[in-house]
Amino acid sequence: MFQVRDPQKALRAIALFRYTMALLFLGLALFRPEKPLFLGLALLAFLMARSGYCPLVRK
Repeated sequence: MFQVRDPQKALRAIALFRYTMALLFLGLALFRPEKPLFLGLALLAFLMARSGYCPLVRK
């Protein structure tokens, strides 16, 4: 666990990274033949970003 000064700001940065990963996987799904894999990864990254859960950030 990491102790941070502003946990809300850290969680927002992590969510932004996860949304970016979801967009990357959606883009890869358009151009790569492994569409189900990349769509599943995009869904997982999106749901992780929406939940806001991160066990590594501690107040």
